[in-house]
Amino acid sequence: MKIERLPLGHIAANCYMISTENSAVVIDCGTYSDSIFDFLDKSKDKERLILLTHMHFDHIGGAPKLREKTGVKIAVGEIDAPYLKNPEFNLSNRFHAHVEPFEADIKLTDGQEIKIGDITVKAIKTSGHTKGGMCYLAEDNLFSGDTLFFETVGATDFEGGNMRELINSIKKLLQLGDNVKVFPGHGEATTIGHEKRYNMFLGNI
Repeated sequence: MKIERLPLGHIAANCYMISTENSAVVIDCGTYSDSIFDFLDKSKDKERLILLTHMHFDHIGGAPKLREKTGVKIAVGEIDAPYLKNPEFNLSNRFHAHVEPFEADIKLTDGQEIKIGDITVKAIKTSGHTKGGMCYLAEDNLFSGDTLFFETVGATDFEGGNMRELINSIKKLLQLGDNVKVFPGHGEATTIGHEKRYNMFLGNI
């Protein structure tokens, strides 16, 4: 499994492009990028999917145009799905970032596994940053959106945010095993084990 990271937009939200022999998956795409288009377009012979971790503008903004140009379906957690077309909740109005309202093709539930070619992805509901945020586990790789970062955690001061829910969500992630690699929505990668030892926000868990 090959994982490429592409920070996008003025907030530098991470887009991840995951490829195997039979699969091409994009996780989060805050703005449209020719690099992501090329990745999907060159993978027409593979199973493809765009996964969104949550509904904030800096993680979803490029998805509708990518779907329009490639035909690749979009999946997101079922609770966050309605807010893809709500500029107040997805913060595109607040940050003056136009996001074309759109709907997801696939609405995922907590614990649901979805197979894309030879990749199986498990959706893990992690509310706290948003009400219906999802993290995605593929083998020993966790794509944590804005739930868990390198030595910090996601903000809870936006609509739908809740610190108690966030901590409970992170408790679920900490059970995955110390060797699981964490690819967050912003910043550098880490591991579950590193966060257990060095993340000051997790000291009381």
